[in-house]
Amino acid sequence: MEAGSEELRELIESGSNLLPNFRPLMLDLFASFYKHNVLFLPEEDTKLSAGIPRQIMAAVLRNENYARLREETVLDGFKSTLAAVDMGHSVLGWLRSEEGPGERSLIKEWEADNAESEVGEMREEAETWDEVGEGEGEPGEEFQKARKEQKSELDKGEKELKRIREELEERRKDNEHRLKNMVKSSMDDTAQKVDDVEDDLMSWGASMGAPAESSAGEKLDLASKLYTNEKLRRLSLIVGSLKEEMLSGRRKSWAKRGSEVFDIASGDDLGRIIPSELVTLSNPVLGIDFRKRFIEGKLLQYSLKEEKGRGPLVICLDGSSSMEGKKELWSKGVCLTLLEIAKRERRKFCIIVFSSGGAPLRMFESSAGEGGAGWGMKQKDIFELAEYFPGGGTNFEEPLGKALEVLGESKFRRGDIVFITDGEAGVSDAWLAEFEREKEKLGFKVYSVLIDLSERESWQTLTTFSDKVTSVSKLTSREAKGLFLDL
Repeated sequence: MEAGSEELRELIESGSNLLPNFRPLMLDLFASFYKHNVLFLPEEDTKLSAGIPRQIMAAVLRNENYARLREETVLDGFKSTLAAVDMGHSVLGWLRSEEGPGERSLIKEWEADNAESEVGEMREEAETWDEVGEGEGEPGEEFQKARKEQKSELDKGEKELKRIREELEERRKDNEHRLKNMVKSSMDDTAQKVDDVEDDLMSWGASMGAPAESSAGEKLDLASKLYTNEKLRRLSLIVGSLKEEMLSGRRKSWAKRGSEVFDIASGDDLGRIIPSELVTLSNPVLGIDFRKRFIEGKLLQYSLKEEKGRGPLVICLDGSSSMEGKKELWSKGVCLTLLEIAKRERRKFCIIVFSSGGAPLRMFESSAGEGGAGWGMKQKDIFELAEYFPGGGTNFEEPLGKALEVLGESKFRRGDIVFITDGEAGVSDAWLAEFEREKEKLGFKVYSVLIDLSERESWQTLTTFSDKVTSVSKLTSREAKGLFLDL
């Protein structure tokens, strides 16, 4: 069940350290949401140590929101897993809380599990003794003595198991009311999460692009990250907005570029999809499938061979303390929008996060073939970029020097550097002269983006090494598509 999902593996591992049969509980939760027919086994057909999981399942099946939630989850593996995992987290939280069964009760559950296993083994051993005793010949005295000792041990084990059962029944009765309250509250939250996560995934897929092949486990981990991380959700919305601005300005320029069709591939570029894909939009059922494959990047589209290659697109991203908050989100939104340009043009893409005060430069690079036919970033790297924020001061020379190294290693000229900052840092005349010489040699341009959300930011130093300077406040206006058009 947990294959491919880091979150699910960690949940089952944590739960299994507290409660015996936690993993079977997770399987039962999944089955209760996924299957058409759900049967609740009689108590005598279940293990004694499965008492708390049985109580939980009984409370889930009786909950008033359960039937409504099943309308969304039946025969839908992803939504059923999502609901089961969310309920599993609630159960784990309850086990650890003061409202839960408590440490002594959980110890008793483990005692029951061990006692049950030992008695089961002794019963199997007793059956073996009986089979041997019924064989040919009269059992000897030593055999009779050993058989009697084994039966005595079995009787003691069964009496101890009975005592544990009676104690557990009392403890479980005390927990029943609090357990029902936990399930009721959790079921409300789970139903809301299943509704919200689909919107989050669609928004992320439209703005960031979904991996060409995404397993159920990866999809589950992505859904969990988006649901619990407000920064990722807000970043997705910003990228979606900027991407619309970028696409509206770039479509004509892309159409004019010299290229030839050389293959059919999968992707989400509506300007390149083959005619047979468009025909499906006239059919209501096939239209739904079209939208699903668009989000997943699996539409059939023409692959184009460009006449000339271009050098890397290198982003220098300010990670200093003054960028914290909205500025960080907007700057990373610009980065991920520019990633879309690099993907479509099959250019290498590199982000250099910089600050000063001891924090080293951190690089995030695209990989060939990732995210389609061109250069894309792995989803885990996008998550790391979204979370990484070194803080500290501002230094311009070090990241620009690193950008020169990246451009110099490329076999293509005509690369670009995009420098994103809200700050001001001096550069020496000697450094600037050397930078200009390298710029002429490698044939690249520098575009700077000022994150001017407070209106106190300065353009002064940026103009000394940039071919063009714009600002975030202009990137979403009609007159400010220049950056996206130039790159």
